[in-house]
Amino acid sequence: WLNELVGHATSWMIIYPFELLRVTHLDHHRHANDPELDPDYTSHAPGPWIAIWKTIRQRQPDGKRAGDYLASAARAGRDDLVLLAIAYRLGYFAILFTLAWTGYALEAFFLWWLPHHIAMTYLLFFLSWAPHHPGIKQGRYKDTRSWKSVVGNIGSMGMQFHIVHHLH
Repeated sequence: WLNELVGHATSWMIIYPFELLRVTHLDHHRHANDPELDPDYTSHAPGPWIAIWKTIRQRQPDGKRAGDYLASAARAGRDDLVLLAIAYRLGYFAILFTLAWTGYALEAFFLWWLPHHIAMTYLLFFLSWAPHHPGIKQGRYKDTRSWKSVVGNIGSMGMQFHIVHHLH
């Protein structure tokens, strides 16, 4: 129940429904490093700076990340999550638009929009790219790795030991 509570209480901050994150996470475990089925495969890149740039590009209107998550929900038979994800995004943009319209554009930019994008870049780098780089092998003992993070265990959210998570 604690996992559920924390998941629902915090996932709105990155503008994703918790249930969609759960479905895509489990799909990622079933298909880790599969270019066709892994919803996190779009984070793969040959190096860290390219990975960071890709996370930024994926959030552009022509980006591919949302499509991967929506395809994952469809494979799970959870079309309801697609509508919920769209509602989250529409709500987010409605709030940003309302803040800008009422004279709080800079506050919305600096306190919500920019921190969201910085956080998403950081999360995608440490939760997706770093533990799976180079991302070419598949299999329970090959699809992730341990590494030494320059920002330490706390700074990398413990992801340098992500291999233990994949083993279970």
